[in-house]
Amino acid sequence: MAESWLELPDGRLFWLKRRCAVGRSIDNDLVLESNSVSRHHALITNEPDGYALSDLHSSNGTYVNRTPVTRPTLLHDDDEIKMGDAVLRYRCTRSAAADPSNSIPDRTRRIEDVRERACWLLLADVAGFSTLNAELGSKVALQRFQSWIAAMRPLIERHAGHINSYVGDAIFAWWPADKSTDPAQVRTALAAIEAWRPQSPVRFRIVAHHGSVLFTRSERGEELSGQEVNFVFRAEKVAKSFGADAMLSESAAQTLQIAGRCTPLGAATVEGIRGRFVFFAPPREPIA
Repeated sequence: MAESWLELPDGRLFWLKRRCAVGRSIDNDLVLESNSVSRHHALITNEPDGYALSDLHSSNGTYVNRTPVTRPTLLHDDDEIKMGDAVLRYRCTRSAAADPSNSIPDRTRRIEDVRERACWLLLADVAGFSTLNAELGSKVALQRFQSWIAAMRPLIERHAGHINSYVGDAIFAWWPADKSTDPAQVRTALAAIEAWRPQSPVRFRIVAHHGSVLFTRSERGEELSGQEVNFVFRAEKVAKSFGADAMLSESAAQTLQIAGRCTPLGAATVEGIRGRFVFFAPPREPIA
């Protein structure tokens, strides 16, 4: 399932179809109510390689990542689009083959282009989407998936989280584990997600982990890689085997300062990573 959308300045999501005209005039597919936006400002079209953005000779120009658009420009996940004073962000789901756990850092990059940071990692994955698709039909299943993303995004970002990518039917997010982030912010985000779970249009599973991650820049934006990223993606299968809708690694429980309040789920191996690891269910009472 490959979906693409725009994050609008007011927080709404605009889902892209085959063609999207953007401008101030009401005859556009996406209307931006700003005098700095031209009546017919830009056009986004679905090309064989992805969505491309073209400027329609607008008065104030169209920019992608602060670079002016002078010809059709192929968009990549997390690109910033500026039209007049309106700033939008392009997002898209990636195939499972392109998920962060399968990425290999480019060893030819300059050392200053690679950063290592301690992070809390979160994988939120829709459970049984294929079954949902078969039972309800692709249109209804897609609408539920879109509603899930629209609701999950603010639950993460309002509590200092960063969504790195949308992989298939999953969300991959992170928080820096340094002085810029209090563990309470991550705990609050997890609590908000759990509080919202009964209203979710789809069943989903979350796995939280803590570890050291490599950050590199690529044409797809900022990439996270390394064994700890592999761990959180592959641990989702462990959560499924435990029948857990929410699961924390031992390092996540300890660094979030809730290890003593968590219920052990058991120990298990994680595919491709040596050793056995203990996993926990979050506390039943609010963890914020």
